[in-house]
Amino acid sequence: MADPTDDTTPVRDENEIQIEIDVAQHSLEQTLGELKDALLEKVDVVAHLEQAIDGGKDQVIDYAVRVRAFVRARPLLVIGILGGLALLAGAAFAARRNVTAT
Repeated sequence: MADPTDDTTPVRDENEIQIEIDVAQHSLEQTLGELKDALLEKVDVVAHLEQAIDGGKDQVIDYAVRVRAFVRARPLLVIGILGGLALLAGAAFAARRNVTAT
Protein backbone atom coordinates (compact mmCIF):
# COMPACT_ATOMS: atom_id res chain seq x y z
CA MET A 1 0.00 0.00 0.00
CA ALA A 2 1.27 3.44 -0.88
CA ASP A 3 2.45 5.66 1.90
CA PRO A 4 0.46 8.94 1.93
CA THR A 5 3.49 10.79 3.26
CA ASP A 6 5.72 9.53 0.44
CA ASP A 7 6.36 12.36 -2.04
CA THR A 8 7.47 10.00 -4.85
CA THR A 9 3.92 8.74 -5.58
CA PRO A 10 2.39 10.78 -8.40
CA VAL A 11 -0.49 12.96 -7.36
CA ARG A 12 -3.27 13.23 -9.91
CA ASP A 13 -4.39 16.66 -10.81
CA GLU A 14 -8.04 17.59 -10.25
CA ASN A 15 -8.35 18.32 -13.97
CA GLU A 16 -7.17 14.81 -14.85
CA ILE A 17 -9.75 13.32 -12.52
CA GLN A 18 -12.49 15.51 -14.03
CA ILE A 19 -11.44 14.47 -17.56
CA GLU A 20 -11.64 10.78 -16.58
CA ILE A 21 -15.09 11.36 -15.06
CA ASP A 22 -16.26 13.14 -18.22
CA VAL A 23 -14.95 10.34 -20.48
CA ALA A 24 -16.62 7.69 -18.32
CA GLN A 25 -19.89 9.66 -18.31
CA HIS A 26 -19.79 10.05 -22.10
CA SER A 27 -19.11 6.33 -22.52
CA LEU A 28 -21.98 5.47 -20.18
CA GLU A 29 -24.38 7.80 -22.02
CA GLN A 30 -23.37 6.27 -25.36
CA THR A 31 -23.88 2.74 -24.06
CA LEU A 32 -27.28 3.65 -22.61
CA GLY A 33 -28.27 5.21 -25.94
CA GLU A 34 -27.32 2.03 -27.81
CA LEU A 35 -29.29 -0.05 -25.29
CA LYS A 36 -32.31 2.21 -25.70
CA ASP A 37 -32.14 1.87 -29.50
CA ALA A 38 -31.89 -1.92 -29.27
CA LEU A 39 -34.89 -2.08 -26.94
CA LEU A 40 -36.94 0.16 -29.21
CA GLU A 41 -36.13 -2.08 -32.18
CA LYS A 42 -37.32 -5.12 -30.24
CA VAL A 43 -40.52 -3.35 -29.24
CA ASP A 44 -41.08 -2.34 -32.87
CA VAL A 45 -40.63 -5.95 -34.00
CA VAL A 46 -43.20 -7.12 -31.47
CA ALA A 47 -45.63 -4.41 -32.61
CA HIS A 48 -45.14 -5.36 -36.27
CA LEU A 49 -45.71 -9.04 -35.47
CA GLU A 50 -48.90 -8.24 -33.59
CA GLN A 51 -50.15 -6.17 -36.53
CA ALA A 52 -49.33 -8.98 -38.96
CA ILE A 53 -51.11 -11.55 -36.80
CA ASP A 54 -54.16 -9.32 -36.46
CA GLY A 55 -54.19 -8.75 -40.23
CA GLY A 56 -53.88 -12.49 -40.84
CA LYS A 57 -56.78 -13.19 -38.49
CA ASP A 58 -58.92 -10.66 -40.33
CA GLN A 59 -58.06 -12.28 -43.69
CA VAL A 60 -58.91 -15.77 -42.40
CA ILE A 61 -62.22 -14.58 -41.00
CA ASP A 62 -63.04 -12.80 -44.27
CA TYR A 63 -62.16 -15.94 -46.27
CA ALA A 64 -64.31 -18.14 -43.99
CA VAL A 65 -67.27 -15.79 -44.42
CA ARG A 66 -66.88 -15.87 -48.20
CA VAL A 67 -66.63 -19.70 -48.27
CA ARG A 68 -69.71 -20.00 -46.07
CA ALA A 69 -71.64 -17.69 -48.39
CA PHE A 70 -70.52 -19.72 -51.43
CA VAL A 71 -71.56 -23.03 -49.80
CA ARG A 72 -74.95 -21.63 -48.82
CA ALA A 73 -75.53 -20.25 -52.32
CA ARG A 74 -74.47 -23.45 -54.16
CA PRO A 75 -74.88 -26.48 -51.87
CA LEU A 76 -75.32 -29.02 -54.71
CA LEU A 77 -72.18 -27.86 -56.46
CA VAL A 78 -70.17 -28.16 -53.25
CA ILE A 79 -71.58 -31.65 -52.54
CA GLY A 80 -70.71 -32.71 -56.09
CA ILE A 81 -67.15 -31.41 -55.82
CA LEU A 82 -66.58 -33.09 -52.44
CA GLY A 83 -68.10 -36.35 -53.70
CA GLY A 84 -65.86 -36.29 -56.78
CA LEU A 85 -62.80 -35.71 -54.61
CA ALA A 86 -63.80 -38.61 -52.37
CA LEU A 87 -64.18 -40.88 -55.42
CA LEU A 88 -60.81 -39.83 -56.80
CA ALA A 89 -59.13 -40.41 -53.43
CA GLY A 90 -60.74 -43.84 -53.18
CA ALA A 91 -59.71 -44.77 -56.70
CA ALA A 92 -56.12 -43.61 -56.06
CA PHE A 93 -56.02 -45.61 -52.84
CA ALA A 94 -57.37 -48.71 -54.59
CA ALA A 95 -54.92 -48.36 -57.47
CA ARG A 96 -51.99 -47.97 -55.12
CA ARG A 97 -53.12 -50.97 -53.09
CA ASN A 98 -53.36 -53.12 -56.25
CA VAL A 99 -49.90 -52.03 -57.39
CA THR A 100 -48.29 -52.83 -54.06
CA ALA A 101 -50.22 -56.12 -53.65
CA THR A 102 -48.84 -57.61 -56.87
